[in-house]
Amino acid sequence: MKDPLTQEEFVPKRSNQRFANSQNRIKYYNDKANQERIENAFIDKPVKKNLKILKELMEGKTDEFFHIEFLKGKGYDFNFYQATCKAKNSTGYCLYNYILIFNNDEVNVLRNY
Repeated sequence: MKDPLTQEEFVPKRSNQRFANSQNRIKYYNDKANQERIENAFIDKPVKKNLKILKELMEGKTDEFFHIEFLKGKGYDFNFYQATCKAKNSTGYCLYNYILIFNNDEVNVLRNY
């Protein structure tokens, strides 16, 4: 059998063994996870930054209004969200447990528990 990481031939000690040793298995899956993080970073980083901003602003609050320019000044990027949803009889943009509802120059941020 061939080790997927090093391509070396080895004789497996178990019927489900895929790697020659545990170090190869760990390195293989760590490399795979790192590659996936690199590929997804262009979306994950702005989403995490937006989430951090919302957590900071909504500490101890469940329903708050903010001016769009204020959020932009904080570094919020409105191009990144996870889904759309219905809230308060309108469409909102969801980011984890937060819902953003746009109303002219203001954004109503709701914390959805």
